[in-house]
Amino acid sequence: MQSGEKLLVEKIEKGVVIDHITPCKGFLVYNIFNPDPDSTAVIAKNVPSRKYGRKDLVKIEGEYITSTLVNIIALIAPTATINIISDWKVKSKERVKPPEQLVGVIDCRNPACGSKGPSSVFTLQLNPILEHSSLRCSLCGYTYYYEDAVREITQKAHSGILVSRNRVKRELITLLIKKGGLRIHQSFRLKSGRVSPYFINMGALNDGESLAKLRWVFASYIALLLKEGLINDFDFVFGPAYKGINLASLTCEGLKEYYGINKRFLYDRKEVKNYGDVSMDGAIVGSEYFRPGQSILIVDDTITTGKTKVVSFERLSALGEHRIEAVVVAVDRQETAEEYGMSAVQYLEKTFSVKIFPILPASEIYEMIKRDLSPEERMAWVDYYNRYGVVKISP
Repeated sequence: MQSGEKLLVEKIEKGVVIDHITPCKGFLVYNIFNPDPDSTAVIAKNVPSRKYGRKDLVKIEGEYITSTLVNIIALIAPTATINIISDWKVKSKERVKPPEQLVGVIDCRNPACGSKGPSSVFTLQLNPILEHSSLRCSLCGYTYYYEDAVREITQKAHSGILVSRNRVKRELITLLIKKGGLRIHQSFRLKSGRVSPYFINMGALNDGESLAKLRWVFASYIALLLKEGLINDFDFVFGPAYKGINLASLTCEGLKEYYGINKRFLYDRKEVKNYGDVSMDGAIVGSEYFRPGQSILIVDDTITTGKTKVVSFERLSALGEHRIEAVVVAVDRQETAEEYGMSAVQYLEKTFSVKIFPILPASEIYEMIKRDLSPEERMAWVDYYNRYGVVKISP
């Protein structure tokens, strides 16, 4: 790496530098990343290279990379190297190689084929001339030729499909701060009587921009859980009344729009319906479509004591035989529930054998915002979690 290029790497505190990109492919690689519009980025075109003569280079600050993105970069620029930067230093350097398969990236265009969303699998038919390569559906044999495949991948990237878990977390914390859903810089008395240095109010996320982002956040996080095999497929999304109803609806919309996953949603009534067709949705709205033995994914805003989730489990028993696949919540406060002697997540997982997946645990929220806190505010967080937390944090 030449001195001018090395400077580009050293000037970044945390992020990714993709070097040795095929000339004129730098903008395409950048577009595949679809980075945060506020992130700092550099695209260097036709930079002199001792090995290749000319090359492109892309630097994106604050960005993360997944194995899927590595495979896509290898498909577009097979000579590229990926540098992971942390604390101003190159922590790792990897030379890409074209993948044998692309999983969960593009959907098969054959309407009779089920290779779509996180379960889609395409096998690379590599040609010495990269542009003559193709991708073949492993299920039905449908073929994407190279240019069509790259075009499809680029479109998917702009819809937010090529995401990492860290990207989802960052988008949610940014949204909470921007819209007032995360309140800091003062103390808040909670329903439990505890005085907290912060407060989460998902109800503040009630404008169109917030709802669109929540749709993306929940759908993307659930799609990642499916792709990573951390949860099994499910039949319904359930949202506890009231805030969970919105989230269940948005989740179903997002799963369909971004990932081609079509699910129905359910929600409960605070008061059981005693008029009209009570047999169909007296307690659980949408239950007319439910069949015995089907599985349910629960989504909700926060988890503190876990009481709302227990009520949800009880109300879902009205459906008859069913399986709770998992519970996904936006925020886990990671506090000890006095009646359990453990956190709500620990209690629910132990008592009900159900998996709980918080997008943002409180300890991670603290790490993301602590630079914006005064020393006194940091100590308030530390003291609070020393007293009530199931995790410890440092100033």
